[in-house]
Amino acid sequence: MNIFLTALLVAVIAGIVQWDVYGWGDTMISRPIVVGMLMGIALGDLKTGLVVGGTLELMYLGMLPVGAAIPPDATMAASIYASLAILSGVEPKAAASLAIPVAVASQSLQMLVWTANTGLIHRADKHVETANFKAIERIQYTGSFLFFLQGFVPAFFAILLGVNAVEVAVNAVPDWVMDSLTLAGGILPALGFAMLFNMMSNKKLIAYFIIGFALAAYFDASILGAAILGVGALLIHINNTNEGATT
Repeated sequence: MNIFLTALLVAVIAGIVQWDVYGWGDTMISRPIVVGMLMGIALGDLKTGLVVGGTLELMYLGMLPVGAAIPPDATMAASIYASLAILSGVEPKAAASLAIPVAVASQSLQMLVWTANTGLIHRADKHVETANFKAIERIQYTGSFLFFLQGFVPAFFAILLGVNAVEVAVNAVPDWVMDSLTLAGGILPALGFAMLFNMMSNKKLIAYFIIGFALAAYFDASILGAAILGVGALLIHINNTNEGATT
């Protein structure tokens, strides 16, 4: 597949996942882990796509939009850097750390799309006065489609113009720089967990966190095994809470 068709394929996927929230009701395909998987399937390297997407997912565990405080765009970051990591051979963890500037830049583009939609809303208001429902419907679809373009356009040009540039840049970068980026990519998921823990921490539940950490860090417990133990601890906690409430 030539670079143009590859860029077109990546851009269509990026546009669809970016469109998800404002297109058909947030089916969660815009999450980085899903975006990475889709890019991996499309580009023939599912493992790398999942590693990049999963790393970004962990980074964004504790980031939620609250009012006007909008976190950097994880969907766009996953789209571009999962595809670039696959196509250029960048170390997945390094690609995850490089995704941060893309996420911040895409956040600004998202603000632009929201601003454009504000103008469309005012146009729709005028059609409401004349009961022109077909015009209102067209405006609705136009405003929604802008979010597809938000993902499509930057992803297309990033792949079309950027793969060769990324390959050259990667080959020119000293090993210690790439090692530093890889280290940063490994630390960022821990930051995501820390932010999530900061929101969910509770003095009554801290014991479960300590037990889970000890299992993972010192007893080599698998994720599935730790999750099963966590479900058991949850059931014990719920039963004890219910008994306390009834006495």
